[in-house]
Amino acid sequence: MAAPARAVLLAAFTLVIAPVAWGSTPIVRALSAGTLNWTTMELCTEAAEANSSGSMAGYETLEGRARATLGPRMLNLAREVPIDATRSSGDLMGSTDAVADKLDANVSLWEVTEARYYTSGRVEVEVCLPVHPWLRPALTRMATGVDRSSPPTVPVTGLVVDARGLKVDPVIAPEIRDAGGALLYGAESMTSFAASQRPIAVYVSDPADPVAVRRAGEQPVIVPAASVSDRANLVLDAAASAIVHKAMESAGFLQQGTVVIVVDP
Repeated sequence: MAAPARAVLLAAFTLVIAPVAWGSTPIVRALSAGTLNWTTMELCTEAAEANSSGSMAGYETLEGRARATLGPRMLNLAREVPIDATRSSGDLMGSTDAVADKLDANVSLWEVTEARYYTSGRVEVEVCLPVHPWLRPALTRMATGVDRSSPPTVPVTGLVVDARGLKVDPVIAPEIRDAGGALLYGAESMTSFAASQRPIAVYVSDPADPVAVRRAGEQPVIVPAASVSDRANLVLDAAASAIVHKAMESAGFLQQGTVVIVVDP
């Protein structure tokens, strides 16, 4: 379950220097006891234990105690992930079907990403859960799109929707609608195979972010969002809608889920 962690020994007094920012800022949102990185799609939390004597002895025991609290903590945190405008992952995990059992089991896919040891006797353990592998059973059930049997006639590789300036709450399964209210893209647009391979959408703060480039490909359609409904779903204006509809006539990029949403950090 736990991958080898990056271990760091820190002095009792440390100088913290702000890192130099390279590239765009990832989209990270706080939850009750952790964070969800909507760019890398990782759910992260941490736990700490301290030696009451203030000595450096017993690091291994302290780390074990910290890890023991992380399973229940991650399970509770996992229930807070917003799936769409009306549901959270807790709603999916609280159902009585087989998918709920798989989601509960998949929470154990979390990995230790860093262990920090302080000379004061304190140990901090950070763990992250890859969101897509965890939610894969639910996402593949949502996906009902049909793949195109013929190759596209135009080389459109993906869709990038620029929603900067709008108040958007990231969700696992956002909807993108045209100016008339028709659904252009949602969880059901993807094929089940595509949903098993990648998240429904990723969120970045800059369309030039390497995550966006890898996801939407070298020749994406890039359009602005005109508004947001339910704080999570995007609505395009008439001009942008026409562009996406035109591209959809000739290419099946939406069935592959190569969608990126650009939001403010």
